[in-house]
Amino acid sequence: MHVAVERVLFWATSCGLAIAMGAACAGGVGKPSSATLWDELKRFAGNKVDMLDAYEQLHSRRWEGSASNTYQLLSMSDAMLGRYDQAQQEMYSAFRNTASPLPPCPNDLGSGSFDQWLMTHAGKFDLVMINEAHNQPMSRALIYQMLPIMRRLGFSILALEALPDEATTAWINQHGYVPDEAHYGFYLREPIEGEVVRRAKRLGFTLASYDIFSKDRELDEARNLARILKEHPGQKVFVVAGYDHVRRMDGRMAELLPKLYGKPFLSIDQLGKGNDVMRSACAQDSALGANEGGATLASMRWKLDGRGTDVTVFRTGSYSLDRAAAKGSDWLSLGGDRWRRRFSTGEGCGKSRVCLVEARGAGQPADAVPVDRYLALEGEHFADLYLHSGNYVMTYRSASGAVMRTTSIAVHESSQPH
Repeated sequence: MHVAVERVLFWATSCGLAIAMGAACAGGVGKPSSATLWDELKRFAGNKVDMLDAYEQLHSRRWEGSASNTYQLLSMSDAMLGRYDQAQQEMYSAFRNTASPLPPCPNDLGSGSFDQWLMTHAGKFDLVMINEAHNQPMSRALIYQMLPIMRRLGFSILALEALPDEATTAWINQHGYVPDEAHYGFYLREPIEGEVVRRAKRLGFTLASYDIFSKDRELDEARNLARILKEHPGQKVFVVAGYDHVRRMDGRMAELLPKLYGKPFLSIDQLGKGNDVMRSACAQDSALGANEGGATLASMRWKLDGRGTDVTVFRTGSYSLDRAAAKGSDWLSLGGDRWRRRFSTGEGCGKSRVCLVEARGAGQPADAVPVDRYLALEGEHFADLYLHSGNYVMTYRSASGAVMRTTSIAVHESSQPH
């Protein structure tokens, strides 16, 4: 992801910070309006009343400047609202890529599953880092599943690139959840990232921020990680970084870290070619084992050495970003922790052309990032959400941003779409 785009998403509504996006934030040539792309992004991230109107403005107008930057920003807005398939299509447009057929897995895969490898080897290190794709929450589904293993191996600090500053981090450490508010930007407010944070806190992790948008960002990230390790002797740190920061090459954080941190550390790549998590999937030769599916760590394979990393993860079988797909959407269960439930947008939002459906645990604060959410657009009559067993408060918002309906439901393991 382009650094200018990361800056906008990271500090989406920090009005005191001037972010130079250049022509990419200039006015559009479609629907007449003085609002810029930057203005609409701030409205989108600002509050629920403006969010859906701003979303429609973002996606209906033509914006001047870098088409790649614009598509990346649109992709993040779709990911934040659970429209993962649309987010993927926008990333394809940003980088002029297309979906590719499922390739065969490499012949030199390591023996056993990724979870077996992780449990055997990760505990040998005090620092383990893995990458994620900010616009592809499928990558966060893997991190969610890694958390209990890493905790059992003695890791107690979770350093997230998504955390914007120490004050925000301290608040989340104290309260155990991420508020669905403008200050928390795009990354933390995506529902699966919210799930990662909640699970980490339940498991006893302390969150730590280390990223900084400086002139020497890679070096400063490495310095901050080295500082965290020095300030917490004897504790193990699990790092989640974006894209290429984990690669020991091209002046990236992982290449610079050994000059500041004298011990060996482990770097894991879970993204496919072009940092596209969909390209990390492969069809496993039947002689090597079945394509188990289920999107669990047990169904994933591994390979030593990668493009600047120590280990590369491969997902076996087909994956789909369509929530309602009969096959391939089970990654949204987060390893079998959640079940799909279908909700009628007509019952929730009446005749509104769009409907935002959100589910929060009955015990969650009303301002928390929801367990899941989906924005159904015109012509979509259902929202498929993935929920844990338990009680939930459902909210339905119309195109105006107003809450049209609030209901309470209970979800059980045997729940099926209805």
